[in-house]
Formats: sequence, structure tokens, C-alpha cells
Amino acid sequence: MRLNVRFAGAGGQGVILSSVLLAKAYGLGEDMNISQTQSYGPEARGGACKAEVVISDEYIDYMKVDDVDVFIAYNQTGYDKYCSDLETKDMVLINSTLVTTNNPDHYHIPGTKIAEEMGKPQVVNMVMLGALTKLLPRLHYDKVMDAIWEDFPASLAVSNMEAFDKGYRFMEEQLLQKQSAS
Repeated sequence: MRLNVRFAGAGGQGVILSSVLLAKAYGLGEDMNISQTQSYGPEARGGACKAEVVISDEYIDYMKVDDVDVFIAYNQTGYDKYCSDLETKDMVLINSTLVTTNNPDHYHIPGTKIAEEMGKPQVVNMVMLGALTKLLPRLHYDKVMDAIWEDFPASLAVSNMEAFDKGYRFMEEQLLQKQSAS
């Protein structure tokens, strides 16, 4: 199994942190090889950035993501800049509060809206990571929670874990509704 994941958004949205937590969680939960890379423009904060994670049960000899399997867009700029090589088979999650697309096959998560309703607009990345966790194979909820707990001081960990849970539950509900409709 090889899974290529690309996060895209703006510097300051937690794109890179999300990818690091995803990599750590897969490393904690499964016997997998993991590579995490990132790139951002010279403006760093506010400019387009991306982070990529390669997860494989085999040796990773090439760390770049050329063939995306999963794409997560936090804002329109990130979506527009880094979605050009997507194929119809790819799983795409968008922060539907900030990304507009007419593709009904994309998973629409109102990440910014959920984070703002919590009074914590900075945790949108955790909302999106929660939704992603519900969809990915062999990614364990408790391992991501452990990675969040380890990465944040206790005062921040709780709100980030709550946001992660809200994203996870949102996607769980969406999948149940989709299943009921079919």
C-alpha cells in the first residue's frame, strides 16, 4: 500500500502542522514508512503553501507526491494552485467555507465555520484532519488524538482535540447520510 496525501492552503492555516500530525499518527498506529515534505512561498504567512505525506508499507525511495491519492484544500488559493494534477479517482476534501467548486464528488467540510462556532478560528486544520481521519484506511482516531496531545501544551491540546473530534463526527454524519440515501 502506498498513499500520497497533499494538503494545500495558506501559510498560517496549519497546513504543515496537519501533515506532521498525520505522519506521526500513522507512525504511531501502524508499522508504516512515512515521509513528510512541505513548501511555501517567500511570503510564508498568507501565501500559498502545501505539505505532502507519503505513507507506505514498503520502503519509500521517492518522497515527492507526483500522483496524488488524497487532496485536502483549506482555501481557494491552495485549491487552485495545487489541484491541477488531480484525477477523478482521487479523494478530495475541501474547506467549503473558503473553497468554491462544483464537483459533487468532493467532500465538503465547513471547516472554518465549525472552528468559528467553537470561537477558535485557528483550529480549522484540526477540523479538516478529523474529517480526513474518518475517511483514511488504517488511520486510528486515538493515535491522531495522541499525536495532538504530544504536540501541543495542555492549554491548547484540549481545544485542538475538540476541533479534531468535531471534524471526525461531521464526516461520520455525512457518511451515514450518504449511506441512507443510497
